[in-house]
Amino acid sequence: MYRTVQLFFAAGLFCLFLAPGQAFSANAMKVATISLQEVLTQSKVGQEAQKQLEAKVQEFQNKFAAEQSTLEGLGEEIEKKRSVWSQEILEGKERDYQMKMREFKLKTDDAQFELKQLEKKIMEPILKDLHELIAEYGKKENYLLILENTRKGLSSRTGLLYADESTDITPQILKMLDKK
Repeated sequence: MYRTVQLFFAAGLFCLFLAPGQAFSANAMKVATISLQEVLTQSKVGQEAQKQLEAKVQEFQNKFAAEQSTLEGLGEEIEKKRSVWSQEILEGKERDYQMKMREFKLKTDDAQFELKQLEKKIMEPILKDLHELIAEYGKKENYLLILENTRKGLSSRTGLLYADESTDITPQILKMLDKK
């Protein structure tokens, strides 16, 4: 990571020395930032996708609630009657409980996989449209770079440490996506 930062810094310095007139020219480089997360959570299409996913999550929660409650009850029963039951009965109950827990875990893992597949199915076309909109906007407005601005500062996952608010094109992209 540190090596990469050094490399980018060195490349930047090289560019500054190579073309000092262009590097400091106001018109030479037009850069923008965008918060994709904000666009996805505030756009109509993103909110609709979120509603679909939340409905599926609720469906799975309702589907598994009774079984989870039964398993919790079985676990509590084993703990309460542990001292009363014989070793053979206790081992049988624990084995039965462990098998049911594994089956339940498999079902919930399948549900999580299904949710991820649904999210991918719903989000892929939205992200494709969003990417096309950003590229179209960038070309139209003559931007050289459009960077994702999810978090600022050292906690940034994109490497963007600072960006002036005037570079943010999130509202414009949000409007374009909602019109589409």
